[in-house]
Amino acid sequence: MGNVRFSLVSRGVETLGDWNPQLMREIQGRLKLRSVFLTVLFSLVSQGLFLFWRYRTLDIRLGRCETAEYQKTGKDCVQTGTHYILVNWPEWWLQVFAWGSIFLMFGLVVGGTFMLINDLSREDRQGTLTFISLSPQTAQTILLGKMLGVPFLIYLAVLLALPLHYAAGLAAQIPAVKIFSFDLLLLASCLFYYSLALLLGLVGNWLNGFQSWLGSAGILMLLLLLKNNSLTKSSADWLFAFSPSVMLPYVARSFDVNRYVVALPFDHRNIVAWQWFTVPIGSSGFLVLLFALANFGLWAWWLWQPLPRRFRNPTVSLLGKKQSYWATACFILCSLGFSMATPSSAAGNLDLKMAVVIMAHFLWFLLMIVLLLPQHQALEDWARFRGHYRSAKGRMQRVNDLLWADNSPTWVAIAINLAIADIPIMAWMLSFPEQEHVAGVMGLLFNSTLILIFTLFNQVMLLRSISHRNLWVTATLVGPMILPTLLLIIFGVGPGQGGASLILLTPLSIAVIKDISVISALQMFVLHLGMIAGLTWQLNHQLKRFGESSTQRLLQRNVQTEQG
Repeated sequence: MGNVRFSLVSRGVETLGDWNPQLMREIQGRLKLRSVFLTVLFSLVSQGLFLFWRYRTLDIRLGRCETAEYQKTGKDCVQTGTHYILVNWPEWWLQVFAWGSIFLMFGLVVGGTFMLINDLSREDRQGTLTFISLSPQTAQTILLGKMLGVPFLIYLAVLLALPLHYAAGLAAQIPAVKIFSFDLLLLASCLFYYSLALLLGLVGNWLNGFQSWLGSAGILMLLLLLKNNSLTKSSADWLFAFSPSVMLPYVARSFDVNRYVVALPFDHRNIVAWQWFTVPIGSSGFLVLLFALANFGLWAWWLWQPLPRRFRNPTVSLLGKKQSYWATACFILCSLGFSMATPSSAAGNLDLKMAVVIMAHFLWFLLMIVLLLPQHQALEDWARFRGHYRSAKGRMQRVNDLLWADNSPTWVAIAINLAIADIPIMAWMLSFPEQEHVAGVMGLLFNSTLILIFTLFNQVMLLRSISHRNLWVTATLVGPMILPTLLLIIFGVGPGQGGASLILLTPLSIAVIKDISVISALQMFVLHLGMIAGLTWQLNHQLKRFGESSTQRLLQRNVQTEQG
């Protein structure tokens, strides 16, 4: 009998190794007796301490079982001598389930994210990541093996906690299907955040191991930020779709809240009013589950577009230009839908909606600049061999390269992405009262020209032969964004003050556009266009110089060969 079991285990191990050798490698590296023992011990002890912590909050009161109060609340009644103790077990089990679900979320999402980024960072420093990338396995197979294998011990600890998780939910009168719906959403969130962790691990090697702390801390802050926040009726409400805890209020509603006053963690205030366009997704737990699953699935799919590209070739841009156009369309569709959910004529509400949309627009395009950024050598090669053709066919090829080729300058692709994003945003703003939509459209235009300035400045700087390229990428994007704002703060320039038009050189233009005269705004807009023209000329001059210097070297070599 023992030989049969051993044979089945061996066959299962062989099948797993044939399906994904990288997954087998990761599991074998962590499936050690000491590590497994400590993981099991940690999981069981943590559950015991957790139950003891929650037991101290158990609602115990003195009373009589036949009173109206007891019949109304439905608490369990225990007789001890001449006294009767009313114990609210269902509410306590609900609290155990809710807090346990939160701890599972943090353990899986934050802990797994940290382990994945840290593992990729360590393998990159040791040089084994390059060795793995040379294997005949596909990039998707290797990265999937990493995703499933690196957090293996976390999976084991969570697996040991599932009996308590389901027992607490059932004891709190929650149907098993609703408990499973939360777990399904939690798994979908792991797919998204683990994909994000893989990408951060591949592109953040210049941070020398700090990227694991930075990435996991950022995800932790996002989940905590959404803890008890209420809806804003703006694009910021999209963030709730990135938190698995958004399902908890709907899972807990199977419990009769009219009989108990239950304060749950991560209650997501007013989530029932959650809307996307005109769809009231917050009205039903099923709609929330479908939307959140679709959201995690869509953006996990987008994260897997740059992952194989960067894994096989660290010098290629993270995202292709054609992909970027579709990604921007998806972003605008997802984010703008929450601002269009509940029309309101209140000026304050409209100002908030516009400010959030424009800020999300600005942050998205900072990300797009990084994703589309080609390497210095790729740009130089393009300038030498395809950047300057005198024939009409050659000029057409140059235009096609600027639109579609990943090794060409990115400012044309960014401009097209801006058009894709700005047209629906402007159409939405035009539905506002005249004063509001004029301010919104002007703020969006200044935001767009500022993004083009950042793109061109970044491209011009990175065409120089420099070391520590990733630091320069960060400096050329963050520096022009932060330095003008800091200088204006230092010199005391603010809305309604002299020189307030200078704020239009920063991402905060929407905050002052209403207080600036038309003449001042036009002057600053002309300045923006002048900076774009100057940077475009400088970029083309540098690219032309690369092409001409290469041609001259080839001609000189040919002349020397003929003379020799």
